[in-house]
Amino acid sequence: TAREQEIEDRKQQLLQQLATCESGSWGPQPKPIYGGRGAYHGRFQFTPRTYVTYARRRDGTVLTLKEAAQQAQNYEQAASLAWYMIYELEEPWHWPLCSRKLGIPAQLRQIKQL
Repeated sequence: TAREQEIEDRKQQLLQQLATCESGSWGPQPKPIYGGRGAYHGRFQFTPRTYVTYARRRDGTVLTLKEAAQQAQNYEQAASLAWYMIYELEEPWHWPLCSRKLGIPAQLRQIKQL
């Protein structure tokens, strides 16, 4: 329905805003992105350990730290995990600065009201 599509679009926009805030842009990137002196990976600036933990929690996938670092660099895979963390677990606090800057908790409330 149109309403469902609007909700989906708003959720995607929020993820794009988060990726842009965290790394300066969103979408696929031909070369790896690092932050925090190499501690954070990809558009969503995941630590490999966080990626491992939440991938396992989401669907039981067991990853090595190297595999997690590689998946964090893949926009679609990282966005899927961020989606799970934000929309299913309601844990936007993993991105404290950008969550506050973008008003993610307020945006989540607005999306729920749609």
